[in-house]
Amino acid sequence: MSHSYAFREKHGVRWFWHIGERSCFKVEFYWWTHFAHVSVATDSEPSWKFSIALPPLALWITFDGFGLWHPQRKCVATWSDGQEFWIPEDRECQIAMHGWTLRLTLWGKSMEWCKADPWWIRGISIDLADLFLGRTKYTTETLKSGIPLEIPIPEGVYRAVGKIERCTWKRSRWFAQTRTYVSVDVPKGIPFAGKGENAYDCDDDGLFGYSSEGESIEKAVAHGVESVLNSRRRYGHASPETISRALAHD
Repeated sequence: MSHSYAFREKHGVRWFWHIGERSCFKVEFYWWTHFAHVSVATDSEPSWKFSIALPPLALWITFDGFGLWHPQRKCVATWSDGQEFWIPEDRECQIAMHGWTLRLTLWGKSMEWCKADPWWIRGISIDLADLFLGRTKYTTETLKSGIPLEIPIPEGVYRAVGKIERCTWKRSRWFAQTRTYVSVDVPKGIPFAGKGENAYDCDDDGLFGYSSEGESIEKAVAHGVESVLNSRRRYGHASPETISRALAHD
């Protein structure tokens, strides 16, 4: 016996055709995908999946349980005097494009990576921007340093030191990109409560340094105030003792 059904998703459709008790033929079609790839893969169903994507469209065709050949790996059972047995092994052959990175895998292991494997199993990645435009070189230039700052928080004013830096990213065969930041160092920190998610972050925490894009000192101070108040709303206030130590002016 066989039966089929389909349903619509936000940016795609899926169609299933069940043949007998174990076999299923699937077709999935989506639009507005952002990555380009062509791949053939197996998984432990066992099944074979063929896919192709060329933005904005993507198509997946899957054969589940049709008795097709499936790669296997020999294992040795340590609990039964070295008896050998075989287990299914997920493999993938893929060429994919993510941004400027080209990824090629001839017979890779799905969800597994080992440095000892040959390149055709590990796969190789080629950054096309680095290849054609040259690697990015990052440099910083300090425009002004040692700027005394005062960051007003409801319980008092915290002292900090600012520095204006120009950051440049330049490829040898492309135009430079430049941004300016105000980097702020708060020696004693501006306290707020720890996240409390693990044993090591239950104590008081604080903002000890941050940066703000642009050259505006006022904007940098406002950014620090906003960051601390947001952290306090989310995690709570620090203890009065911690706040007193941070506000103390030597």
